[in-house]
Amino acid sequence: MLKSKLILEDEFAWSLPSVGSGLDEPEWCKLKYIGGTDISFLKEDPSTACAAVVVLNVDTLEVVHEEFNVVRLQVPYIPGFLAFREVLCIFGRAIVFIEKLLSFNQ
Repeated sequence: MLKSKLILEDEFAWSLPSVGSGLDEPEWCKLKYIGGTDISFLKEDPSTACAAVVVLNVDTLEVVHEEFNVVRLQVPYIPGFLAFREVLCIFGRAIVFIEKLLSFNQ
């Protein structure tokens, strides 16, 4: 059943600027930024963590924005379920960043 839903190719609305592309590509579809997120736990206290969201300029790899938050997790560690434990910390920082972007563009 899952095999029928396998995606072999992705089609994105954005593209990396090609060499010598000039003005033939619309500005809205050029990839400008990439982002990543991670969470790290204290060895001494695995319920304390630092969640981070970082955004880079795709051309220069310069950090253009970063959000960090130290949090105390209430959900215990369960092998195989890390995403459920960490997701609220990560999304919390991502939401702060998105709200800042929206207020900046108004």
